[in-house]
Amino acid sequence: MTIEKNEDLVVFKIYDDPINANIEKGVLETNGVKCMLSNEIMSNVLPITNTTIGEVRLLVFKKDLKLAEEILASPAESMKELDEE
Repeated sequence: MTIEKNEDLVVFKIYDDPINANIEKGVLETNGVKCMLSNEIMSNVLPITNTTIGEVRLLVFKKDLKLAEEILASPAESMKELDEE
C-alpha cells in the first residue's frame, strides 16, 4: 500500500486479538477501503493483560473513515453487494 504525503492514517478500531482485526480488515479491503494493522506481531507475543501493549490497531485513511464505519455497521449489506458482483 502506498501512502501519499497528504493522506493521514487514523486509528479506526482497537482489538484485543489479531483474529477479529484481520477479519474486519478483510471486510474493509473487499469493499475497497485501504487499511492496515498496527501492532499485530506484538499482540501475539504479549497478549493483553490489562495493558495496551498487546492491542491490535486497525488503521484507515482519514478520508475513508466514514465509509469504513458504514461498511462495518451493516455487514449484511456489504455481503449482499458482493453476491451481486
